[in-house]
Amino acid sequence: MSDTARSHPQRTRDDQAPILFEFVLLDAFSMLSVISAIEPLRVANRILGYGYYAWKITSESGAPVRASNGIVVESEGRVGEGRLPDYTFACAGLSLIAENQSRLNAFLSRRQAAGVTLGAISMGTIFLARAGLLKDVRCTIHWEGQPAFVEEFPDIDLSTAIFEIDRGIMTCAGGLSSFDMFLEIIGRDHSERMVRAIANQLQTDRVRTSISPQNTGASRVLDTAPKQVRKAIELINSGLEHPLSPNELASAVGTSRRTLERLFLKYTGLTPSKYSKAQRLERARDLLLHSSMTILDVAIATGFRSGSYFSSCFSEFFGTSPSQLRQFTLETPAPKDR
Repeated sequence: MSDTARSHPQRTRDDQAPILFEFVLLDAFSMLSVISAIEPLRVANRILGYGYYAWKITSESGAPVRASNGIVVESEGRVGEGRLPDYTFACAGLSLIAENQSRLNAFLSRRQAAGVTLGAISMGTIFLARAGLLKDVRCTIHWEGQPAFVEEFPDIDLSTAIFEIDRGIMTCAGGLSSFDMFLEIIGRDHSERMVRAIANQLQTDRVRTSISPQNTGASRVLDTAPKQVRKAIELINSGLEHPLSPNELASAVGTSRRTLERLFLKYTGLTPSKYSKAQRLERARDLLLHSSMTILDVAIATGFRSGSYFSSCFSEFFGTSPSQLRQFTLETPAPKDR
């Protein structure tokens, strides 16, 4: 993996311009993800005793932005205003709809052309992709948005790591992975000792690297599970649109249906059929939340023979129907008047 993001010469207390990070907040952004990026910068300044880093919050129109938790954050201006930053990060969450996609695309392209290091936090990666800035770049996005991302951008090199830094582009899965990515950035400017000091100050006992995989919403399987179980799960996950029958799956991994069922029950608590169905429903939920596919198209893409059967299975599994889930995601995250 290329690792050519900008590193800065050592600055001193007398330098006039701190390294500036611009966080472009999009509607329903993840507040935890953004705070997890800013706090390491704040603590670094505190340890150094001066403002080595600075940051500003902007939005597409300059108006306040509502986070996915309902808290409204004031913007310090419209994108493109003020001093040119060293870094610009697109920050998104539940919503993947920009106020003006063409204008946002043009803004991000201008930032890149001006030599600004671009990045994305949580679901922000999809906006870099829509701006055409991820060609030949290895990137990541929150696991929940990965199925929809692959549907929209099948040719982009997408990983399941917590963060990726490739060809000057920085992307992370959001949540606490923002913290890890920004420790990496700070470590490049300073030292491992600084990184440890920040981690100690913020009471974390582990600093993860870009090779750390995301924890997904899918059922986890122990690394000690037999190879037949792990191989079967690989086949299940790679063929969600055309699921294998229990007999076909057992044959493909070189064991009997009865043996495979016994092993699955031991290591997952589910039979292969139920495990496969759960994976397909998890994928369907991700597509409903983060793509514009119709409910019927989602059903077909996840191996369900009809829309009505899919809706029935989905409602039983999640306690809400596909249409109710999609309607919820279209609503404002929190009432504007309390």
